[in-house]
Amino acid sequence: MQKSIWIFGILAGLLCALLEFLFFRSVDSNAAAMYISKLAVLVICVGAGLILTKKLLGGQISLARTLLSGLLISIVRAGVMIIAFLALYAPDGSFYQAKVNESFEQATLKVEQDKNIKPADKPMELITVKQQIAAQYKPMGYVMISIGSSLVSGLIISILMAAFIGTNMMYKQ
Repeated sequence: MQKSIWIFGILAGLLCALLEFLFFRSVDSNAAAMYISKLAVLVICVGAGLILTKKLLGGQISLARTLLSGLLISIVRAGVMIIAFLALYAPDGSFYQAKVNESFEQATLKVEQDKNIKPADKPMELITVKQQIAAQYKPMGYVMISIGSSLVSGLIISILMAAFIGTNMMYKQ
């Protein structure tokens, strides 16, 4: 069972890291498509990992084991993605700088066009937004976002998979 968690977690992490790499290297890329693709990779890997775990356990897997295995695959995925991020970030984060600047330009346009923000507050709002964007491309910010998003999406996927393949062992003797 542990092998399937490691195999599918590493596979999901490598594929998601590759998607991120391609997103950051490409000039004309779509962040929404990357995030949806990363979610699809996680769904496929968690599903395949849980099905393999069920087969290795003799055709039955408990609800708790389904949830735990799905979360562990998601955590391994996050770890691999963090390692890939840190490898690309070294030594100074210049690999990500082009997308950071592009995000700053988009944020500037969005804040300038927002009619709900008073003109006097726009410079301060823009500074806040730029700080939030920059934090996402720093190692600590990326680690927090990666682990948090992996746990939340992994939990939701695991709950759905538990409904389909899990067995309530409380009523089994």
